[in-house]
Amino acid sequence: MNALLFALILMFASLSGCIGDSDASPDSDTNSDDHSDDIPDEASNNQSSNNESENNSIDNSDNNSDNDAGNQSDEQLDGRVVECPDGSKTVVQWGQQTCATPEVFAASDVSQETLNLTLEWYGIGSIAWGNYGPIEIYIIGESLSAAEELEDEYCERHKALDDNWKEEWDCANANYQIFTHYVEEGGAAVGTFMKAHTDYDFSTLIMSAKYPGPEEDDYKPVMLHEYFHIYQHAHIQDKCTDDSRDVCLRDDKMGGKNNPWFSEGGAEFMGQSLYAQQPGVDDNYLREVMERKLNHSLDGYKAQDVRLDNLTYQSDVNVYDVGAWFIAFLIHNEGESAFLDGFYGDLDEFGFDASFERNFNSTRDSYLEDFELFLDQSRVEIMSILPEPTTVNDS
Repeated sequence: MNALLFALILMFASLSGCIGDSDASPDSDTNSDDHSDDIPDEASNNQSSNNESENNSIDNSDNNSDNDAGNQSDEQLDGRVVECPDGSKTVVQWGQQTCATPEVFAASDVSQETLNLTLEWYGIGSIAWGNYGPIEIYIIGESLSAAEELEDEYCERHKALDDNWKEEWDCANANYQIFTHYVEEGGAAVGTFMKAHTDYDFSTLIMSAKYPGPEEDDYKPVMLHEYFHIYQHAHIQDKCTDDSRDVCLRDDKMGGKNNPWFSEGGAEFMGQSLYAQQPGVDDNYLREVMERKLNHSLDGYKAQDVRLDNLTYQSDVNVYDVGAWFIAFLIHNEGESAFLDGFYGDLDEFGFDASFERNFNSTRDSYLEDFELFLDQSRVEIMSILPEPTTVNDS
Protein backbone atom coordinates (compact mmCIF):
# COMPACT_ATOMS: atom_id res chain seq x y z
CA MET A 1 0.00 0.00 0.00
CA ASN A 2 1.33 3.42 -0.87
CA ALA A 3 2.95 5.20 2.08
CA LEU A 4 0.72 8.28 1.84
CA LEU A 5 -2.51 6.28 1.87
CA PHE A 6 -1.23 4.11 4.70
CA ALA A 7 -0.28 7.19 6.70
CA LEU A 8 -3.72 8.72 6.15
CA ILE A 9 -5.51 5.62 7.39
CA LEU A 10 -3.29 5.28 10.46
CA MET A 11 -3.50 8.96 11.30
CA PHE A 12 -7.29 9.06 11.35
CA ALA A 13 -8.09 5.54 12.50
CA SER A 14 -8.49 6.46 16.16
CA LEU A 15 -9.85 10.01 15.77
CA SER A 16 -13.32 11.37 15.31
CA GLY A 17 -15.18 14.66 15.16
CA CYS A 18 -13.10 17.70 14.28
CA ILE A 19 -9.59 16.69 13.35
CA GLY A 20 -6.53 18.85 13.30
CA ASP A 21 -5.11 21.60 15.50
CA SER A 22 -8.56 22.93 16.14
CA ASP A 23 -10.76 23.65 19.07
CA ALA A 24 -12.77 26.28 17.24
CA SER A 25 -11.48 29.05 19.45
CA PRO A 26 -10.15 32.25 17.86
CA ASP A 27 -6.63 31.60 19.10
CA SER A 28 -6.45 28.01 18.00
CA ASP A 29 -5.17 26.59 14.77
CA THR A 30 -8.05 25.20 13.72
CA ASN A 31 -13.51 24.57 6.46
CA SER A 32 -16.79 24.00 2.10
CA ASP A 33 -17.65 24.31 -1.50
CA ASP A 34 -18.30 22.60 -4.91
CA HIS A 35 -17.10 20.98 -7.84
CA SER A 36 -15.34 23.82 -7.31
CA ASP A 37 -13.99 25.09 -9.19
CA ASP A 38 -15.26 28.37 -8.14
CA ILE A 39 -18.01 27.58 -10.36
CA PRO A 40 -21.34 26.46 -9.14
CA ASP A 41 -19.59 24.12 -8.09
CA GLU A 42 -19.02 27.39 -6.52
CA ALA A 43 -21.78 29.55 -7.55
CA SER A 44 -21.97 31.83 -4.59
CA ASN A 45 -18.93 32.92 -2.69
CA ASN A 46 -17.06 30.06 -4.28
CA GLN A 47 -19.63 27.55 -3.04
CA SER A 48 -21.46 24.97 -5.07
CA SER A 49 -22.90 21.51 -5.03
CA ASN A 50 -24.17 18.85 -7.38
CA ASN A 51 -26.16 15.86 -6.22
CA GLU A 52 -24.75 13.57 -8.89
CA SER A 53 -21.14 14.01 -8.02
CA GLU A 54 -19.46 16.84 -6.32
CA ASN A 55 -17.53 19.56 -3.11
CA ASN A 56 -9.76 21.14 2.06
CA SER A 57 -6.70 22.14 4.41
CA ILE A 58 -3.52 20.76 5.60
CA ASP A 59 -2.94 18.66 8.58
CA ASN A 60 -0.76 19.72 11.43
CA SER A 61 -2.47 17.47 13.89
CA ASP A 62 0.77 15.68 14.78
CA ASN A 63 0.92 17.46 18.16
CA ASN A 64 2.85 20.25 16.50
CA SER A 65 1.74 23.17 18.64
CA ASP A 66 4.37 25.45 17.14
CA ASN A 67 2.23 25.65 14.03
CA ASP A 68 -0.72 27.37 15.67
CA ALA A 69 -2.15 29.99 13.34
CA GLY A 70 -1.86 32.60 16.04
CA ASN A 71 1.91 32.14 16.10
CA GLN A 72 2.42 32.32 12.35
CA SER A 73 4.30 35.15 10.73
CA ASP A 74 2.80 37.10 7.85
CA GLU A 75 5.15 35.29 5.50
CA GLN A 76 3.63 31.95 6.51
CA LEU A 77 0.03 32.85 5.71
CA ASP A 78 0.37 31.78 2.07
CA GLY A 79 1.77 28.41 3.07
CA ARG A 80 1.75 26.71 6.44
CA VAL A 81 4.60 24.82 8.03
CA VAL A 82 3.36 21.31 8.79
CA GLU A 83 4.80 18.00 9.82
CA CYS A 84 4.74 15.19 7.28
CA PRO A 85 3.94 11.57 8.14
CA ASP A 86 7.67 10.78 8.17
CA GLY A 87 8.36 13.51 10.75
CA SER A 88 9.89 16.04 8.37
CA LYS A 89 8.47 19.56 8.11
CA THR A 90 7.37 21.40 5.01
CA VAL A 91 5.56 24.55 3.93
CA VAL A 92 2.26 23.84 2.17
CA GLN A 93 1.78 26.29 -0.67
CA TRP A 94 -0.92 26.67 -3.29
CA GLY A 95 -0.17 24.74 -6.47
CA GLN A 96 2.70 22.74 -4.99
CA GLN A 97 2.62 19.02 -4.28
CA THR A 98 3.14 18.22 -0.62
CA CYS A 99 3.67 15.37 1.80
CA ALA A 100 1.13 16.93 4.16
CA THR A 101 -2.21 15.26 4.79
CA PRO A 102 -5.37 17.38 4.73
CA GLU A 103 -7.08 18.74 7.79
CA VAL A 104 -10.42 17.08 8.27
CA PHE A 105 -13.41 18.57 10.05
CA ALA A 106 -16.41 16.32 10.59
CA ALA A 107 -19.77 17.30 12.03
CA SER A 108 -20.37 15.75 15.44
CA ASP A 109 -22.89 13.22 14.07
CA VAL A 110 -20.49 11.82 11.44
CA SER A 111 -19.18 8.34 12.21
CA GLN A 112 -15.55 7.29 12.36
CA GLU A 113 -16.32 4.80 9.56
CA THR A 114 -17.45 7.62 7.24
CA LEU A 115 -14.41 9.68 8.14
CA ASN A 116 -12.05 6.78 7.39
CA LEU A 117 -13.82 6.05 4.09
CA THR A 118 -13.51 9.67 2.98
CA LEU A 119 -9.81 9.78 3.79
CA GLU A 120 -9.18 6.45 2.08
CA TRP A 121 -10.59 7.73 -1.24
CA TYR A 122 -8.92 11.10 -0.82
CA GLY A 123 -5.68 9.11 -0.59
CA ILE A 124 -6.42 7.20 -3.78
CA GLY A 125 -7.05 10.44 -5.69
CA SER A 126 -4.01 12.23 -4.30
CA ILE A 127 -1.75 9.29 -5.08
CA ALA A 128 -2.98 9.17 -8.67
CA TRP A 129 -2.89 12.91 -9.42
CA GLY A 130 -0.57 14.39 -6.83
CA ASN A 131 -1.13 15.54 -3.27
CA TYR A 132 -1.98 19.25 -3.34
CA GLY A 133 -2.93 21.70 -0.62
CA PRO A 134 -3.79 23.55 1.44
CA ILE A 135 -6.97 21.48 1.66
CA GLU A 136 -9.68 21.37 4.30
CA ILE A 137 -12.10 18.44 4.11
CA TYR A 138 -15.54 18.92 5.67
CA ILE A 139 -17.91 16.01 6.21
CA ILE A 140 -21.56 16.85 6.83
CA GLY A 141 -24.01 14.46 8.45
CA GLU A 142 -27.76 14.53 8.96
CA SER A 143 -27.97 16.91 11.93
CA LEU A 144 -28.73 20.56 11.22
CA SER A 145 -27.42 21.71 14.60
CA ALA A 146 -24.16 19.81 14.06
CA ALA A 147 -23.75 21.47 10.66
CA GLU A 148 -24.40 24.88 12.23
CA GLU A 149 -21.73 24.20 14.84
CA LEU A 150 -19.31 23.30 12.06
CA GLU A 151 -20.09 26.61 10.30
CA ASP A 152 -19.24 28.46 13.50
CA GLU A 153 -15.99 26.54 13.89
CA TYR A 154 -15.12 27.26 10.27
CA CYS A 155 -15.68 30.97 10.82
CA GLU A 156 -13.56 31.15 13.98
CA ARG A 157 -10.81 29.08 12.39
CA HIS A 158 -10.39 31.40 9.41
CA LYS A 159 -10.69 34.56 11.45
CA ALA A 160 -7.69 33.25 13.38
CA LEU A 161 -5.79 32.23 10.25
CA ASP A 162 -6.26 35.46 8.31
CA ASP A 163 -6.64 39.00 9.64
CA ASN A 164 -8.34 39.93 6.35
CA TRP A 165 -11.11 37.35 6.74
CA LYS A 166 -14.39 39.26 6.71
CA GLU A 167 -16.95 37.77 9.08
CA GLU A 168 -19.82 39.69 7.53
CA TRP A 169 -19.50 37.91 4.18
CA ASP A 170 -16.91 35.13 4.54
CA CYS A 171 -18.77 33.41 7.38
CA ALA A 172 -22.21 31.83 7.24
CA ASN A 173 -25.17 34.16 7.45
CA ALA A 174 -28.84 34.32 6.48
CA ASN A 175 -27.94 34.64 2.79
CA TYR A 176 -24.88 32.41 2.71
CA GLN A 177 -25.06 28.82 3.90
CA ILE A 178 -21.77 27.00 3.98
CA PHE A 179 -22.65 23.56 5.35
CA THR A 180 -26.24 23.55 6.56
CA HIS A 181 -27.88 23.21 3.15
CA TYR A 182 -26.09 19.88 2.67
CA VAL A 183 -28.19 18.37 5.45
CA GLU A 184 -31.32 18.56 3.30
CA GLU A 185 -29.92 18.83 -0.21
CA GLY A 186 -26.97 16.44 0.06
CA GLY A 187 -24.32 16.46 -2.63
CA ALA A 188 -20.64 17.29 -2.55
CA ALA A 189 -18.48 20.21 -3.63
CA VAL A 190 -15.10 21.84 -3.84
CA GLY A 191 -14.45 25.52 -3.25
CA THR A 192 -11.34 27.53 -3.99
CA PHE A 193 -10.54 30.43 -1.72
CA MET A 194 -8.05 32.42 -3.75
CA LYS A 195 -9.51 35.79 -2.87
CA ALA A 196 -8.10 39.20 -3.61
CA HIS A 197 -8.91 40.49 -0.13
CA THR A 198 -7.47 37.57 1.88
CA ASP A 199 -3.93 36.36 2.55
CA TYR A 200 -4.54 32.70 3.36
CA ASP A 201 -5.25 30.61 0.25
CA PHE A 202 -6.96 27.23 0.61
CA SER A 203 -9.49 24.86 -0.92
CA THR A 204 -12.42 23.14 0.72
CA LEU A 205 -13.74 19.70 -0.17
CA ILE A 206 -17.21 18.90 1.18
CA MET A 207 -18.86 15.50 1.36
CA SER A 208 -22.33 14.89 2.78
CA ALA A 209 -24.53 12.09 4.05
CA LYS A 210 -26.79 11.87 1.00
CA TYR A 211 -26.83 11.93 -2.81
CA PRO A 212 -24.75 9.84 -2.48
CA GLY A 213 -24.31 8.77 1.12
CA PRO A 214 -21.24 6.96 2.46
CA GLU A 215 -23.12 3.66 2.46
CA GLU A 216 -23.45 3.89 -1.34
CA ASP A 217 -20.71 2.83 -3.74
CA ASP A 218 -21.20 6.10 -5.65
CA TYR A 219 -19.69 7.97 -2.70
CA LYS A 220 -16.26 6.73 -3.79
CA PRO A 221 -16.16 8.00 -7.41
CA VAL A 222 -17.78 11.23 -6.22
CA MET A 223 -14.88 11.72 -3.83
CA LEU A 224 -12.46 11.16 -6.72
CA HIS A 225 -14.45 13.58 -8.89
CA GLU A 226 -14.11 16.24 -6.19
CA TYR A 227 -10.41 15.63 -5.71
CA PHE A 228 -9.82 16.09 -9.43
CA HIS A 229 -11.23 19.60 -9.00
CA ILE A 230 -8.48 20.15 -6.44
CA TYR A 231 -5.98 19.06 -9.09
CA GLN A 232 -7.48 21.43 -11.65
CA HIS A 233 -7.46 24.46 -9.39
CA ALA A 234 -4.00 23.76 -8.04
CA HIS A 235 -2.72 24.62 -11.53
CA ILE A 236 -4.23 28.13 -11.48
CA GLN A 237 -2.68 30.95 -9.45
CA ASP A 238 -5.11 33.79 -10.22
CA LYS A 239 -7.11 35.35 -7.40
CA CYS A 240 -10.67 36.61 -7.68
CA THR A 241 -12.72 39.29 -5.99
CA ASP A 242 -16.14 38.66 -4.43
CA ASP A 243 -17.72 41.02 -6.96
CA SER A 244 -19.37 38.95 -9.69
CA ARG A 245 -19.02 41.90 -12.05
CA ASP A 246 -15.23 41.65 -11.98
CA VAL A 247 -13.39 39.49 -14.48
CA CYS A 248 -11.81 36.44 -12.88
CA LEU A 249 -9.16 34.67 -14.92
CA ARG A 250 -9.76 31.49 -12.96
CA ASP A 251 -13.12 31.21 -14.72
CA ASP A 252 -11.52 31.39 -18.17
CA LYS A 253 -8.87 28.85 -17.25
CA MET A 254 -11.55 26.41 -16.08
CA GLY A 255 -13.31 26.62 -19.45
CA GLY A 256 -15.53 29.66 -18.98
CA LYS A 257 -17.62 31.26 -16.26
CA ASN A 258 -20.68 29.10 -15.60
CA ASN A 259 -19.62 26.81 -18.47
CA PRO A 260 -18.82 23.45 -16.85
CA TRP A 261 -18.14 21.42 -19.98
CA PHE A 262 -14.40 21.02 -19.43
CA SER A 263 -14.04 21.30 -15.66
CA GLU A 264 -16.97 19.07 -14.75
CA GLY A 265 -16.51 16.80 -17.75
CA GLY A 266 -12.88 16.34 -16.76
CA ALA A 267 -13.63 15.66 -13.11
CA GLU A 268 -16.44 13.25 -13.97
CA PHE A 269 -14.51 11.21 -16.53
CA MET A 270 -11.28 11.13 -14.53
CA GLY A 271 -13.07 10.26 -11.30
CA GLN A 272 -15.05 7.43 -12.88
CA SER A 273 -12.02 6.19 -14.80
CA LEU A 274 -9.83 6.04 -11.69
CA TYR A 275 -12.57 4.32 -9.70
CA ALA A 276 -12.92 1.73 -12.47
CA GLN A 277 -9.24 0.81 -12.00
CA GLN A 278 -9.56 -0.03 -8.30
CA PRO A 279 -9.46 -3.62 -6.99
CA GLY A 280 -12.86 -5.23 -6.74
CA VAL A 281 -14.59 -2.91 -9.21
CA ASP A 282 -16.32 -4.70 -12.08
CA ASP A 283 -14.20 -4.87 -15.23
CA ASN A 284 -17.02 -3.38 -17.28
CA TYR A 285 -17.77 -0.54 -14.84
CA LEU A 286 -16.45 2.36 -16.91
CA ARG A 287 -18.19 1.24 -20.10
CA GLU A 288 -21.48 0.81 -18.24
CA VAL A 289 -21.25 4.26 -16.64
CA MET A 290 -20.31 5.97 -19.89
CA GLU A 291 -23.04 4.14 -21.79
CA ARG A 292 -25.61 5.39 -19.28
CA LYS A 293 -24.31 8.92 -19.72
CA LEU A 294 -24.59 8.55 -23.47
CA ASN A 295 -28.12 7.20 -23.30
CA HIS A 296 -29.26 9.91 -20.89
CA SER A 297 -27.78 12.88 -22.70
CA LEU A 298 -27.07 12.30 -26.38
CA ASP A 299 -30.55 12.77 -27.82
CA GLY A 300 -31.19 15.90 -25.79
CA TYR A 301 -27.84 17.38 -26.72
CA LYS A 302 -28.26 16.70 -30.43
CA ALA A 303 -31.81 18.09 -30.39
CA GLN A 304 -30.67 21.57 -29.34
CA ASP A 305 -28.26 23.97 -31.05
CA VAL A 306 -26.06 25.20 -28.19
CA ARG A 307 -22.44 24.10 -28.48
CA LEU A 308 -20.99 22.15 -25.59
CA ASP A 309 -18.73 24.93 -24.30
CA ASN A 310 -21.67 27.35 -24.17
CA LEU A 311 -23.90 25.14 -22.02
CA THR A 312 -24.35 26.24 -18.41
CA TYR A 313 -25.26 24.61 -15.12
CA GLN A 314 -28.82 25.72 -15.80
CA SER A 315 -29.06 24.12 -19.26
CA ASP A 316 -31.59 21.34 -19.81
CA VAL A 317 -28.83 19.19 -21.30
CA ASN A 318 -26.74 17.23 -18.80
CA VAL A 319 -23.46 19.01 -19.44
CA TYR A 320 -21.63 16.75 -16.97
CA ASP A 321 -22.41 13.70 -19.07
CA VAL A 322 -21.67 15.24 -22.47
CA GLY A 323 -18.57 16.89 -21.02
CA ALA A 324 -17.34 13.54 -19.72
CA TRP A 325 -17.68 12.15 -23.23
CA PHE A 326 -15.71 15.08 -24.64
CA ILE A 327 -12.84 14.35 -22.23
CA ALA A 328 -13.02 10.64 -23.13
CA PHE A 329 -12.80 11.63 -26.81
CA LEU A 330 -9.91 14.00 -26.09
CA ILE A 331 -7.89 11.48 -24.09
CA HIS A 332 -8.57 8.75 -26.65
CA ASN A 333 -7.04 10.98 -29.34
CA GLU A 334 -4.25 12.72 -27.43
CA GLY A 335 -3.43 10.52 -24.45
CA GLU A 336 -3.88 11.12 -20.74
CA SER A 337 -0.43 12.66 -20.33
CA ALA A 338 -1.24 15.42 -22.81
CA PHE A 339 -4.35 16.20 -20.77
CA LEU A 340 -2.85 16.04 -17.26
CA ASP A 341 0.78 17.01 -17.67
CA GLY A 342 0.61 18.98 -20.89
CA PHE A 343 -2.59 21.00 -20.76
CA TYR A 344 -2.68 21.59 -17.02
CA GLY A 345 1.06 22.11 -16.90
CA ASP A 346 0.80 24.96 -19.42
CA LEU A 347 -2.59 26.31 -18.33
CA ASP A 348 -1.54 29.00 -15.88
CA GLU A 349 1.15 30.47 -18.13
CA PHE A 350 -0.67 30.40 -21.46
CA GLY A 351 -4.36 30.41 -20.60
CA PHE A 352 -7.05 27.95 -21.65
CA ASP A 353 -7.16 28.28 -25.42
CA ALA A 354 -3.42 28.58 -25.99
CA SER A 355 -2.68 25.64 -23.70
CA PHE A 356 -5.41 23.66 -25.45
CA GLU A 357 -3.89 24.28 -28.87
CA ARG A 358 -0.31 23.65 -27.66
CA ASN A 359 -1.15 20.24 -26.24
CA PHE A 360 -3.99 18.96 -28.40
CA ASN A 361 -2.73 20.13 -31.81
CA SER A 362 -5.97 21.88 -32.62
CA THR A 363 -7.98 24.91 -31.59
CA ARG A 364 -10.89 24.56 -29.21
CA ASP A 365 -13.34 25.39 -32.01
CA SER A 366 -11.92 22.77 -34.34
CA TYR A 367 -11.87 20.10 -31.66
CA LEU A 368 -15.46 20.78 -30.73
CA GLU A 369 -16.45 20.49 -34.39
CA ASP A 370 -14.71 17.11 -34.54
CA PHE A 371 -16.55 16.09 -31.38
CA GLU A 372 -19.88 16.91 -33.00
CA LEU A 373 -18.98 14.65 -35.91
CA PHE A 374 -17.95 11.96 -33.45
CA LEU A 375 -21.38 12.14 -31.82
CA ASP A 376 -23.05 11.73 -35.22
CA GLN A 377 -21.84 8.15 -35.33
CA SER A 378 -23.78 5.17 -34.07
CA ARG A 379 -23.68 4.49 -30.35
CA VAL A 380 -21.67 1.35 -30.99
CA GLU A 381 -19.03 3.41 -32.82
CA ILE A 382 -19.01 6.05 -30.06
CA MET A 383 -18.56 3.38 -27.38
CA SER A 384 -15.66 1.85 -29.30
CA ILE A 385 -13.21 4.48 -28.01
CA LEU A 386 -13.52 3.03 -24.49
CA PRO A 387 -11.32 0.08 -23.55
CA GLU A 388 -12.97 -3.30 -23.68
CA PRO A 389 -13.05 -5.09 -20.31
CA THR A 390 -10.27 -7.59 -19.79
CA THR A 391 -11.41 -11.12 -19.10
CA VAL A 392 -9.51 -13.87 -17.37
CA ASN A 393 -9.65 -17.37 -18.76
CA ASP A 394 -10.19 -19.69 -15.79
CA SER A 395 -9.69 -22.85 -17.78
